Amino acid sequence: MDHEKFLTVEPVFTGSELVAYLADHGESDPVEVARCLEGRWVRAGRVVVVRPGLFAVVGEGRDPERFQPMPTLVATKMAPDAVVSHHGALDFWGVSYSLWFDVVYSATHTQPPLAFRAVCYRGVRFPQRLVDSGNQHFGVVTRSYADGVVRVTGMERTLVDVLADPDYGGSWDEIYLSVTGADQIDVETVAAYCELRDGGPALRAKVGFFLEQHRGLWGIDICDLDQFRPAGPRANRFVFDTFHRERTHYVEDWNLVVPVEVVERQWELVF
Repeated sequence: MDHEKFLTVEPVFTGSELVAYLADHGESDPVEVARCLEGRWVRAGRVVVVRPGLFAVVGEGRDPERFQPMPTLVATKMAPDAVVSHHGALDFWGVSYSLWFDVVYSATHTQPPLAFRAVCYRGVRFPQRLVDSGNQHFGVVTRSYADGVVRVTGMERTLVDVLADPDYGGSWDEIYLSVTGADQIDVETVAAYCELRDGGPALRAKVGFFLEQHRGLWGIDICDLDQFRPAGPRANRFVFDTFHRERTHYVEDWNLVVPVEVVERQWELVF
């Protein structure tokens, strides 16, 4: 068989994918053949090793010592079920407000942060509730990209993820300025993902407050927000940001303690 054809399948691949390809094409000892091919291709400068078991095909005419593979393609291969998420998804959809040299991905089992050339790959574990229910890929889409395939969270899931895990989305001004770059948001998809991801009232209140702030932008009816509102006794207030409590405001409708800068969206006074 012509082993070189494999290099045209995907620009980023794992050793396991190469073994499966060889087995499907009749190799009697695909593991040994894969090991030999990997070594040969690396020595020839045809591929670079991103990390053990993960390879990127070097573009024609490119210097393998300086070659930078497409980060979102690498992130998608960081784990068998990895998806580009959080700020990585904002960047993929073209709405991120600032340039990061980190790419964030989510997976059931993540790797330690990995720096390869100019990019650092940071993994976030899927919430256990999603894993337990088998809904890790709810709200995830697959897109052809740069001769490969990317799995990435859609904007509705991304919105919820960055509000739930702001450390992986940026500062509040960056999160707001990025997410609001979306042309539209489907409220029912957002609500469904909130329930699957967390199921608790605190995250729903946080997301509902954010959506209410942007009703006009996305044409959201006030009644569509009822499913996010806290119900029952309000013994404890929810907190929008657990790390920034210097200047806060209590938003009674959402039983939510919110930083003043977020309530007032102070960055809009600058931009």
